Amino acid sequence: MKLQSSSILSKEQVDLLKKTRLNFLWFPKRFERIYTECYRNEAAYEFRYRGIIIIILYLYLSLGIYQILPEDQVIPWISLYGWVGVIILVAWLMSFVKRFNSWFDYYVCIGSTLSVAISFILVNGLEEVQNTVLFHTAMMYAVVIIYGFVGLRFYTALIAGWVGGLIGLIISNHMNATIDWTLLNRTYTFSSFLGMSLAYFIDRQHREHFLKNCIIEHNHLELVQQAQQLSKLSQMDALTGLANRRYLDEILQNEWERAIRYTKPITAMMIDIDYFKFYNDALGHVQGDDCLKRIAFMLNSSTSSQQDVLVARYGGEEFLLIFPQTNEQQAKQWAEQLIKNMHQLALPHPSSPISSYVTLSIGVATIIPSYAESISEFITSADHALYLAKHRGRDQYQIAVYEVPPLAIAK
Repeated sequence: MKLQSSSILSKEQVDLLKKTRLNFLWFPKRFERIYTECYRNEAAYEFRYRGIIIIILYLYLSLGIYQILPEDQVIPWISLYGWVGVIILVAWLMSFVKRFNSWFDYYVCIGSTLSVAISFILVNGLEEVQNTVLFHTAMMYAVVIIYGFVGLRFYTALIAGWVGGLIGLIISNHMNATIDWTLLNRTYTFSSFLGMSLAYFIDRQHREHFLKNCIIEHNHLELVQQAQQLSKLSQMDALTGLANRRYLDEILQNEWERAIRYTKPITAMMIDIDYFKFYNDALGHVQGDDCLKRIAFMLNSSTSSQQDVLVARYGGEEFLLIFPQTNEQQAKQWAEQLIKNMHQLALPHPSSPISSYVTLSIGVATIIPSYAESISEFITSADHALYLAKHRGRDQYQIAVYEVPPLAIAK
């Protein structure tokens, strides 16, 4: 039985339901609705196989009745009892149509009610064979099957069994049929109470299994959530919440291979916070951590409109952004926007020699890769461009120039 996440209860909630509602075969309204949906789908599926057995039993019992009937009673008997077979066949065929699953207990209850009523009428209304033991057996068969084998829940089976008998009784009285109450009590009444007991324990057991499945699904969901959380944590930088180096390497490899396969450009931006060491010395590491978080948030929110962009903390005060399917002209626009957004953030930097606010230097590398190039060379070119931006005064971006060697510039 597969449950939706909205139907999964905790162990404490399940234990409470077992103590307060299980014996009454009724859950609280919201959960009863969830249980009913699961029950109907499962019961309809099982009836595809149970229906075959019911049809076989019906045919076998019909053959026995046919053999003892006088010839003049065959047609009246077939005209009535044949409808029971039709009802069974129709219900069985309906169980194969999934859109009828939500109506399973309704159409089976109506069919069961009619089957009991027809059996009741045959017992008392067919002349010359009234109150024949085999007819009573047919009625007992109908009652027990309804309670214990069709798959109806207790209260629904109760309605079908007793309402069917009541309808049969009313019609029998209307036909002025002779009713043997002693034999009727020994067959119909006895089989009804026996069937009620079976239906009650079957329904209760089914609900108990449902609650156990809720616990299993709850535990499974907890394990899945914990695994997802651990996976997420293993991919996330603890301070900034951005992707870490491990996750960056994984995504970059995938995007690099995709760019090669489809001959598309890919851009990398290496970003460094200008004079961050001076910032930490002046304001302290706690304030420095807060600065990293705010810049990380700005970078992430600035690029959120392009879903494929990966923002990662590369190390220390450096960030690396990967832009799939982004050419050099688009990369320049992104770099200009990031520098502008950094200015708008206006984080005070009391020790910066170039600005009273925190600024960024950005190195941009764009390439349409082939198997001749490597990812490490690509990232190195972005790093070289970053050093070039710092060398030329910081608070700016530079496009990668591959022949320029890395410059030893203090951060």
